[in-house]
Amino acid sequence: MSPLAIVWNSGSGRAAEITELRRTLAGRLTEWIDLSEISELETELRVVRVRGKRLERYYANIAAGGNWVRVSETITDELKSRWGAFRYIRGAIDVLPNMTSYRISATCDSGVFTQLDSWAVLVANGKPNAGRIEVAPKASPTDGLIDVVIVRNGTVGDMVEIVANNLLGDFLESDQVIFRQVRSLHPHSNPPMPFTMDGEVVDEAPVHFDVVPGAIHMHIGKH
Repeated sequence: MSPLAIVWNSGSGRAAEITELRRTLAGRLTEWIDLSEISELETELRVVRVRGKRLERYYANIAAGGNWVRVSETITDELKSRWGAFRYIRGAIDVLPNMTSYRISATCDSGVFTQLDSWAVLVANGKPNAGRIEVAPKASPTDGLIDVVIVRNGTVGDMVEIVANNLLGDFLESDQVIFRQVRSLHPHSNPPMPFTMDGEVVDEAPVHFDVVPGAIHMHIGKH
């Protein structure tokens, strides 16, 4: 019998242990997933398509923009080893004193935001980031929507509160946070906002996010 290799990523909501992955595969429960949406059992899961002038990419979980990228850049192997799932919280501490401000205008379906001074943007199809912390607690790959979280400028104390509330699962209630569930997003920012997509930095600032249905057939676990 030929050996079988499986690409196994324990972050972003995937199985944390190989035994959990084996149980999921043995259960033979399957769903279609798109690159930015996911639906109920035996329905379509979606992914998000991202486009720019010279850019077309897809991701399944989360795109993080602005100072979230700077936080990701502070994560060293030592921080991963010491802080585990909380490494992004630890990384945020180093960025807090010198946050970059981005002036954002965006169209979300029929809604419009203009001239928002912001620290960060999340465009989410799934709940957790690579640290297995729920940065988009209301996101679902089954609802056909992408969750947009805009963190507006404020004081260092405001950001500390947002980070703390993130751990408690209720940071969307913060006055500094704008939250929408939409089918498409057209952002523009000054200066151009860098993004990571499922942890990978992209060179060009995205100008359009939308949902692509039925992209991937995959095994899912019972929870």
